[in-house]
Amino acid sequence: MSIITQRGNLAEIVVAKLAERIDSGLYAPGEKIPSSAQLCEEFGVSRTVIREALTSLKVGGRVLSRQGAGVYVTEKDVKTLNFEISRIDDIRSAMQILELRLGVEMQSVALAATRRTPEALAEIARAFDHIETLDTADPEIEARADFDFHLAIAKATRNPHFPSFLEAVMGEINFDLVLKHRQSGRSYAAYLKKINKEHAAILSAITQGDAKAAKNALAAHLEESLNRYRLMLDEPSSSEADD
Repeated sequence: MSIITQRGNLAEIVVAKLAERIDSGLYAPGEKIPSSAQLCEEFGVSRTVIREALTSLKVGGRVLSRQGAGVYVTEKDVKTLNFEISRIDDIRSAMQILELRLGVEMQSVALAATRRTPEALAEIARAFDHIETLDTADPEIEARADFDFHLAIAKATRNPHFPSFLEAVMGEINFDLVLKHRQSGRSYAAYLKKINKEHAAILSAITQGDAKAAKNALAAHLEESLNRYRLMLDEPSSSEADD
């Protein structure tokens, strides 16, 4: 067994032990955990192992470093969503991300329609207005504005995991949006007008509290692109798959 493998196993053990202490409340939210030197002595491992373990806990959102002060348990033990997707580099991957979005966002718009607050509706409307008034030929800027509209809807669900999920895969979703904008066969102005009309239908359904209409509007918004990708790959469209 190589040193690297051993170190990896040791780091995993330390991560599990420290996470157990955080979960049990032994290390409370906002509390400073023992120093690296103390942890090295306690676990009988090197500083490298402790550093790797702490890095893993930081990535997982369990702890954070304060410069010159040490490492502290994250307030309220907020765990970040550890969701990794490889970078999109082909049509098939873009299609797979869109399939994932469709599954998650169908529930997101339905919940937003039933749980929306005046403040949440105002945020969705602001995101919609931003897209409507956007004056740029940069597809990446437009894609980000598009994403922000969907993110505002996710926040309206009042379930923090929906926006956390979208933010975790933001890069991949934006790549798909940019690809969609760039590959549109229509004139750019006509394409953006169509997208804005679809967004308006989604916003209208959520405003009226109509979950079914919101889901239908979202499906119309995303499934055309999904079917276009499937056509490129010679795969069945959504309607054919449902038959």
